[in-house]
Amino acid sequence: MTLGEVTPPFGSIQDGVRVLMLCGRDDPKDATAPDFEQVQGQIEDERVNKRAQAYLRDLRRDAVIDYD
Repeated sequence: MTLGEVTPPFGSIQDGVRVLMLCGRDDPKDATAPDFEQVQGQIEDERVNKRAQAYLRDLRRDAVIDYD
């Protein structure tokens, strides 16, 4: 469909007759939206940080403290 074009009526009298029209749309330019590489980097950083936290937790759990 092109802008301003209207579909033929569809539906039934009992359910209601419908007509669609394409009016147009302006998508806002969001300058703050991250690009693919930024999102991928953020996901990888989160994954590395979670693994590091788990590793440190395991080290603390397995640590043995000797008092002389």
